[in-house]
Amino acid sequence: MQTKPKYTVVVIPNDDKMEVSYFCSDNKIKDEEKKDFTNLIIQLDDCHCSYRISKKTCSDTKELEHIVQKTVINAKGHLC
Repeated sequence: MQTKPKYTVVVIPNDDKMEVSYFCSDNKIKDEEKKDFTNLIIQLDDCHCSYRISKKTCSDTKELEHIVQKTVINAKGHLC
């Protein structure tokens, strides 16, 4: 299962704005874990990162947005 990509703009501390896409996918999750977990894939330009999250979190748009914002800000825009 893969959700449709969503987009957000992240403003990092030096006031740069970055358009980030993100989606949930369980393609690389073991079959026995697919019931409870999925991967959150965050893409910025050619770089991406993934986090294992609960399926419940994947359906919470505000929580996903918060994770994406926090991840990109902490990485200072460099996900690679």
